[in-house]
Amino acid sequence: MNLLSQTPPNQNTPQTTQRHLPSSSTLAFLLAAILLFWLAPSVPARADSAAWVNPFIGSGSGPIGYGGTMPFVAAPFGMTDWTAQTRQNKLSVVSYKYEDTTVSGFIGTHQPAIWMGDYGYVTLMPEVGGLKITPESRMLSFTHSDEIAHPDYYSVWMTAADGQKIRAEMTATMRCGYLRFTFPAGSDAGVLVEASRPGTPGSISYDAAAQEITGYNPERVDRDLGPFKLPNFKGYFVVQFHRAFRNAETYGLDQPEQQSARGAIARFDTKQSPIVEVRIGTSFLSIDQARANLQHEIPDWNFNAVRAKLRATWNDKLDRVSVEGASDGQRRIVYTAIYHALLYPRVFSEYGQYPLGRPMTLGLNTAHIHSSFPLRIQQPFKKQSDIRTVLPI
Repeated sequence: MNLLSQTPPNQNTPQTTQRHLPSSSTLAFLLAAILLFWLAPSVPARADSAAWVNPFIGSGSGPIGYGGTMPFVAAPFGMTDWTAQTRQNKLSVVSYKYEDTTVSGFIGTHQPAIWMGDYGYVTLMPEVGGLKITPESRMLSFTHSDEIAHPDYYSVWMTAADGQKIRAEMTATMRCGYLRFTFPAGSDAGVLVEASRPGTPGSISYDAAAQEITGYNPERVDRDLGPFKLPNFKGYFVVQFHRAFRNAETYGLDQPEQQSARGAIARFDTKQSPIVEVRIGTSFLSIDQARANLQHEIPDWNFNAVRAKLRATWNDKLDRVSVEGASDGQRRIVYTAIYHALLYPRVFSEYGQYPLGRPMTLGLNTAHIHSSFPLRIQQPFKKQSDIRTVLPI
């Protein structure tokens, strides 16, 4: 196999012509082959190995197929992953595909990959102008030249229909996300929080004094693939803003037929500052636990510090592997494959507590409780387990 023909572009300068992205199963094969020749534990690992990860690998289609992966910003084995949403995910459809040219949200997701459905997710979206509820009405265009993706950070500049530019940035912790939006100065800026999609009875409310939006999403698409219906399941969230609302409102709550999505929007005055920072706590236990997770993991408003800590966490894992004798493109493929292998199984404990009723397994190399249920029936889970068993991570 010619590895060089599979080499992706540098993730700092994505290119719209990229189409030959290797699938996750191909990455597993490549990793095993490369490690046999180039893994050298006696040689000191390279500093900042996270710089070699290209999260776009596997997110597009090509001659060898579609990888079905997403450019996640997440901690290793993180409970919640964060990605730009270029389409509505469902069974066999993920939130992001490289060929797409619009963004309709930034989602805290639990969908491992294309084979499974999502559950308990929450979506945020910056908006200018009036309230736009549907993905079609709120989508903003973008190009890959305005996009940056790393394991610890994602950024994209988006363009509204009237030409106004909005920037979104993301970083994360084990159970929480941190977003930073830059709006046009003086614009009618808002941040939409979608609790649930049409047909799902989600809940949402806001507290202007606390600068907070809270709620839950009972959606659990992966119930269609297993025997566990879990009628009381909910994915809870607490969304906190670093500045006061100009005003806020909810939508969809007065429709008992659930024909509309349910959510809220908080609006802000951008005359003095165009930046709105948002931190999101997630939980499978309660809103109070989501808030507690947020206080544990992001107690301060410091985006760069959270990003730096996540970068260090990834490097602690990736720097344990040294690749010698490979080209830059081959090295990028190796570290990206390891990044993918370290996304699952996900942490399912919340500081001494965990939701009952889900299959649990003890994770390797960590004291946290992990759940491998979403991947148990998948062949890639077997490959991923082999990779994590072989590597010193």
